[in-house]
Parts: sequence; C-alpha cells; structure tokens
Amino acid sequence: MLKRLRQRLQKESGFALVIALAVTVVLSMTVITVIESASSNSRSSDMSKNRVSAYDLAEAGISNANALLAAKNPYDQHLLHPQGTYQPADCANPPANPTGAAPLGNTCNTITYSLDGGTATVWGWLNTSTANWTITSTGTVTRNAFASVPATKTLTVVVHIRARASQQNVTPAWNYVFVKDTTSNTCNITLDQTTALTSSLYTEGNLCFKNSASISETNAADPVLLEVRGKLVWLSGASKGVGQSSPLQEVTSAKIGGGCATGAVTNAGHTCARPPTGSDYFYVRSGGYTSQADAIASPTLTSTDWDNYYQTATISRLSPCAAGGLASTTFDNDTTRNTSLTTAFNLTPGSNYTCQTKNANGYVIGELDWDASSHILSIRGTVFIDGNVTINGVVKYRGMNKYGAHPSGSDGTDGLGGMMAMYVSGTVSLSNSGVFCGWDTVHDTAAYTGSSCDFSAWTPGTSMLMFIAHGGVTLNQSSFFQGAIFSEGNVSLGQSAQTEGPIITNTLTLGQSVQMKPLPGLADLPLGAPGNPNSSGYPEQPSYGSG
Repeated sequence: MLKRLRQRLQKESGFALVIALAVTVVLSMTVITVIESASSNSRSSDMSKNRVSAYDLAEAGISNANALLAAKNPYDQHLLHPQGTYQPADCANPPANPTGAAPLGNTCNTITYSLDGGTATVWGWLNTSTANWTITSTGTVTRNAFASVPATKTLTVVVHIRARASQQNVTPAWNYVFVKDTTSNTCNITLDQTTALTSSLYTEGNLCFKNSASISETNAADPVLLEVRGKLVWLSGASKGVGQSSPLQEVTSAKIGGGCATGAVTNAGHTCARPPTGSDYFYVRSGGYTSQADAIASPTLTSTDWDNYYQTATISRLSPCAAGGLASTTFDNDTTRNTSLTTAFNLTPGSNYTCQTKNANGYVIGELDWDASSHILSIRGTVFIDGNVTINGVVKYRGMNKYGAHPSGSDGTDGLGGMMAMYVSGTVSLSNSGVFCGWDTVHDTAAYTGSSCDFSAWTPGTSMLMFIAHGGVTLNQSSFFQGAIFSEGNVSLGQSAQTEGPIITNTLTLGQSVQMKPLPGLADLPLGAPGNPNSSGYPEQPSYGSG
C-alpha cells in the first residue's frame, strides 16, 4: 500500500511546473497591462499638454498681432496679411501708409511667429466701416513625441480699433495759411495798413501789399515759408513787403511763380530782387528764393465726405449725448444734413452744458462740456452741427481722456490738451473782442493771459480745436483765436484780430492791423481733420468668436 501511494505521488510532481508557468504568465500579463496603461496615460497626458500648448501658441499669435496693430498703422488693410477673398490685389507691393511711412513689403503670405515649442500662424482682415479687425491665429506644437500629426489650435478674434484723439499730420497744407482762390487779374490776398503776418503763407493766386503791411519771420525756430503761385505785387503807396530791411529780418523761403510787380496786378512780373540790385522790398535768406512754385495739394471735401462725417461724428444728432446731456435736437432738428437748424448753436452760453458719448467698450469717444463760470470748454472727438455756430466772450479749451476726465498735471497725451474737429454745415462766428484760447500742455493750464491768448504758451501740436465750415468763418474785430480753420467759403479777420493756427480757405479777407502769429510745424492734427487719414489707434480687448 505504501509503495503504491509513493508511486502515485511521484507521478503528480509535474503539476508544480504547470503552476509555476501559470503564475509566470499571469505576472507577465499584469506587467504588460501596467506598462501599456502607463504608456497610454503618458500619451494622453502629452497630447493634452500639446493641446494646451497649441492654444497658448495661438493666443501668443493674437497678442503679437495686437502689438503690431498698436505699433503700426492699424487702418492699413495690408498690415495683418489678409488671405483669401480679403487679400488686396497689390499685396505683393502695398503702398506706404501713411505717405512717408516705411513700406510693409510683401504681405501676400500669412505671418508666422516662431515661438518656444512651436509656431503661430496669423492673418487678419479689416472692416473699414467698423474699424474692426478679424484675426485668425493657429498655434502648432512641434515637439509632440507620440502623435504622428502635430497638435494645432485655431482661434478667431475681433479687435476694435479706437482712433487716437490726434493723428499724424501727413498733409503739408495744414502747415500754412492756405488760400485756394485763383481768380485772375486780381489781388487774391491783400495785406493792408499795418497787417503783419509771421506765419507761413500759400496762395494759388496773387499776393498784394498796401501801406506798411508785411510778412516777416521773427523767430528762426518758426521759419516762414512763403509760396505765391501768381505774382507778388506792391500796390501804390506800399512801403514794406517780405521780411524787414532794418533791423534785417529775412524769411526762410519764398517761391514766387509769377514774379514781382509794382503798381498793379496786371503789370508784368520780373525777377524779385532787393536793393541794391533791385527795388523790391524782398528780404529772403540766401538761396531761399526761387521762381518755381509747385502746387501743394489742398484737402477737399465732397458732398459724400460731408455726409460721411454727418453719419460718423462721435457727437451729433445721430450720435446723441448720454442721459442728462444736450438734447440731440441741439445738433440738428431732423436727421438729414441740410443746414436746417433755425437757431445758431451757441458754443458759450451763460449756463453750463455737458455732452458725452462712449463706444461699445465703455470708453469716452466724444466730449463737449462748457463751464460758464471758469470759461473752460472740455472737448474730445468729432462733432457735427447742422447749422451755424456762434462763440462769445472768453473760451479756454482743454481735452478729456478716454475715461472722461482731465487729471491734474496732464501732459497732453490721449488728447488731454484738447483735440477736436467740429464740422459745421453753416458758418462760424467769434464775437467782437472774443477770446478763444487753447491749452499749454507743458504746464497743464490755459494759454491765456487774463485778457487775451498767450501766443507764446499755446502748444498746438497737442491742443487744437479745428472748425470745418461749409460756409464762412468770421473772427470779428479785436478778437483772439488759437485753433485751426477749414472753410469752403471765406475766412474774414476783422480789424486788429490776432490769430495763431493753420487756415485753409477758398478766399481770405484781412482787416487793418491783423496779426497772424508764427506756427510751428504740426506733427499731429485732431482726429477727423480734412485730408488727413487716420493712421494711429488703440487695439481694444479681443472678442473671441471661435476656438
């Protein structure tokens, strides 16, 4: 019995090997499962990280596009290399915008930014009606260790461009008193009595002197550039003219196309020359005189342009003031540009008024506030008044920032010196002895002396209220004016009126003893200045459309 039991046990000794093999297989499968699970989790984690990184890269592309909009001209439709149906035909060689700016080069292909971990491919198109850029940015991860296709993420955003209160001046005519009249055989501008101009002057026609009137340069820092496309004429009795003989004061430049004449406009012109070689009262710096007087392009406003400003002004009947402000009917009594206001808009009444408008993002884009006690007019943006405008008494204008405030110590940035273009369908009139002064942004105070404008303190490059009138503009007797004027009619300066600022007009009438002060070259003009395109703006917070 014991022998048979021992034999049976010896026959079952192979089961241990089977059990050992089974245990080994189970353990191997467990290890493989753990490894595969860990690898899968690693791949999933890496892919998730890649997706996050692709999103980050796409957002970095949006940020770079925004920086480009802030640094360059955001109104140039080529700037973000638009693609597809939005691509301009001249994308390979777009023109400089504005004129004189560095060219963008070829803009036909998308913009690619090489970033840490991948790339961002960006392009965008500009809706010129709304000033909105639609920007598409695709982030691509290039360090994906597992996937055969790199992870990508595409974002689409809309960025609104809010125009700066001032825009770069690219229109040379705005550096002159500029008269368009070309009526032949007449004095298109006449300087009479003791009228003294110390500003640059351009006329398409003839300039005549009477009595002791003159144009001269009193400060080399404010050079006087004289350009007369017709003749320079000394009428009977004229004793002065260009520059000054004693003490010697010479103007920087004089371009006289039709030559100099004496006695009458119809007399023949000759080469201008001062004593001893000639007899003309003509004192110009050496090398500054030429008979070549090339035309300077003048801004013009078509009926369509006027309609466009009526539609888009930041303050108007169609863009009304916030609650508590002036009624919309103050600016127009209907909704059509037709000079229909029956009562003139009094810019300076005896009581206070306010008007403020904001854009969709809550920033102030229009401000027109009058404080009757301090005589301060606070301004921002563009205004359209479908009628006449009157100005009385003392006015000191300054600017408001995008929050509708004028912080103490303001330096003139963000329009704080006072930058505005006021479009007027009718006429503009400054009363007798009226005082209309700008701002001194160096000291953050009015350029006002207590009875008149301080012409040495005004900073026109950062403080400029511009009147654009379809009719005429009248600065009456003994008035003072600091600002800019564009008139499709006549600009009339009454006796002893004193002005500083550029004027572009069809005709110009000057009373006796008028003074037109030196004007430095203007680097900037108010938003909305005729002939001067927008070229500077703030890209606002992106609005995400997809992604």
